[in-house]
Amino acid sequence: MFNRDTWLEIANTVMTHPMRTFLTGLSIALGVFILVVMQGLGFGLQNGVKSQFADDAVNSVWVNSGRTQLSYRGNKPNRHVKMRENDVEAMFQQMDTVELFSRRIRIWGLPMEYGDKQSNFPMRGVDPGHEELENTTLTGGRYISQRDVDDERKVAVVGNNIIEDLYENADPVGTYLMIQGVQFMVVGTFNDPASRWENKMAYLPYSTAQRIFRNKSSGDVVDQVIVGTGSMPIPETTSMTASLLSWFKDRKAVHPDDARGITMDNNNEEYERFQNIFMGIELFIWGIGLLTLLAGAVGVANILAIAVKERTKEIGVRKALGASSASVVALVVQESLALMIVSGSAGLVVGVWLLELVSPMVDHEYFKNPQVDYRIALVALAILTVVGVLSGIGPAIRAVSIRPVEALRDE
Repeated sequence: MFNRDTWLEIANTVMTHPMRTFLTGLSIALGVFILVVMQGLGFGLQNGVKSQFADDAVNSVWVNSGRTQLSYRGNKPNRHVKMRENDVEAMFQQMDTVELFSRRIRIWGLPMEYGDKQSNFPMRGVDPGHEELENTTLTGGRYISQRDVDDERKVAVVGNNIIEDLYENADPVGTYLMIQGVQFMVVGTFNDPASRWENKMAYLPYSTAQRIFRNKSSGDVVDQVIVGTGSMPIPETTSMTASLLSWFKDRKAVHPDDARGITMDNNNEEYERFQNIFMGIELFIWGIGLLTLLAGAVGVANILAIAVKERTKEIGVRKALGASSASVVALVVQESLALMIVSGSAGLVVGVWLLELVSPMVDHEYFKNPQVDYRIALVALAILTVVGVLSGIGPAIRAVSIRPVEALRDE
């Protein structure tokens, strides 16, 4: 129950030595402030990296071909390895199941025009599975379908940048877009908030892009393949990726130790690696914050021990007049709690305010929205309460152990 006189007495006791109280409270406030700010910065880093993974499906493997670095089987280094459709089909036969996939044809700049507007944009030929594997968010119409691929239809799904530049934000679905002199019907629009580059794209059916924009010599060349791994456990995806990579290198006569000729990026492994890094960062932040709070708690215990020593005669008088040991303990613990919670709350408020102030000014692809999870703030306050009680127990026991006769003799 709230006792006004008790809290007035606590306030008077705490403020008897304002500088000592201020410095002790400052150490506690700094501990909470450091904990809050470091947690916010950790979340900002985590949000930034997660936004990079949000651009692509985590449960996927990306297959790319490049140039060799080592000579092998009579082939010289710097050979361009071409991944062809029969290679992709053979790779799928090596797998138990293929839940989702998309081949890619990439052209980085094609003239596109609508009405009197014209500009250059990149194009990708894709399969229907690309929508899920690329984490594409449709904003209108539909995506590329399997029938579009089978029938080599001249349809396109365009990103936000194309809509802004060529259509001046008008709805393009149902209109015809000229891509390098060929007319395509726009059947859908998309937005990819995690990747500004993707929003510049026009997606076409893979077969259509292959027929129109590839010459005979490179008609069946596949620039990239994305394979979904579904709910496959990470160790299995790791084993599958290693096996496929070894098989593919052997098929394309690439040295087993060549890191550039054929590459397979397992997003499952990358995501798990970053999750472990974030866990380590979070444990480090909590460790630093708790050690700082511990230092503050030691300061509170010291100041209360000094206060108890200074009030020895007063405590003796209280006990001589019939004050119970519990009331003396409660008084000392309440002083500790008051100092911890008031100082800690001040550090918490300043830390949250600083993060809220800085958050709108910081926007980097690997660092976004630094903020504090309010559950962490509640945990911090709970820790402060526990630490406050523990800090006051030692001095409280010291106060209770004083015999009234000895206390009254104290000088």
